[in-house]
Amino acid sequence: MQQKYALGLAVVIIIAVLFLTAARLIQGKLSVWKCFLICAIEGAMLIYLSIQSPIISVIWLPAFLVGMFMMFPFKMACVITCGFWIVLTYLGFLQLDVELALRSAMSSCLVMMLCAVIVKTYNDAIIIAESVAVKDPLTGALNRRTLVEQVELESECVSRYSQVCSIIMIDLDNFKMLNDKLGHGVGDEMLVSFVKLINEYTRRNDKLFRLGGDEFMLLLPSMNEENAYTFIERIQNLVPSKLTMGSVSLGMSFGVCEITANTSVETLLKQAGKALYQNKHQRKQENEFSK
Repeated sequence: MQQKYALGLAVVIIIAVLFLTAARLIQGKLSVWKCFLICAIEGAMLIYLSIQSPIISVIWLPAFLVGMFMMFPFKMACVITCGFWIVLTYLGFLQLDVELALRSAMSSCLVMMLCAVIVKTYNDAIIIAESVAVKDPLTGALNRRTLVEQVELESECVSRYSQVCSIIMIDLDNFKMLNDKLGHGVGDEMLVSFVKLINEYTRRNDKLFRLGGDEFMLLLPSMNEENAYTFIERIQNLVPSKLTMGSVSLGMSFGVCEITANTSVETLLKQAGKALYQNKHQRKQENEFSK
């Protein structure tokens, strides 16, 4: 009788832990230590069941495997579930008929593999969806949707921690001429090449956004306006030699603005846009003078 009560209590604990896990996962991710605590409780109950009643442990093993893949990162979940599967399979062979133990091991292994495939497919789909949500599909640069959020984060760092950060608005010159002469396909290739060029010279924490068409925005944390101007001027000199197709060479105009405390994103973008217009006008005058 006591053994039956113990088995029933173990099953109740597993059910309760699974329900609590599902409820917490709906609200958000669990902390690492909570995940390991849940894993330890469920694993201990399963091992106890496999010793006392292997059939019951076989019934609850799939739920345990699914829970592990829901809580832990994919690779860690694979290691944990494989470890428990080996232990429970070994205990099953010690107590069950060989044929029954073999069927149990094969069915639980199949469930584990299906869980792994489903979770891996789901994780890949999430990664793709997140990438589409924040990145420009053509160039791979961050899209306009994420620009305001990132600038606000950097602006908060400037206000709270007295850090420095600059933004650079970029516009490609002669891009319309390139599209008209060589077609939009070539224009798309040049945009991709431009983003690659920028990525070659930027740091890991710098962020490039495509605003639309041939307009871009570069976010440079820990760089003041003077250093940002020197940096982007060097890239400006490289663009004509790097981005030339046929008889058309692209140029680049830019406007630099340093983020200041308590300045709205709209104001910063306007200041960068004004600086861009001045740089473009200056370059136009220089080109006319050189002719």
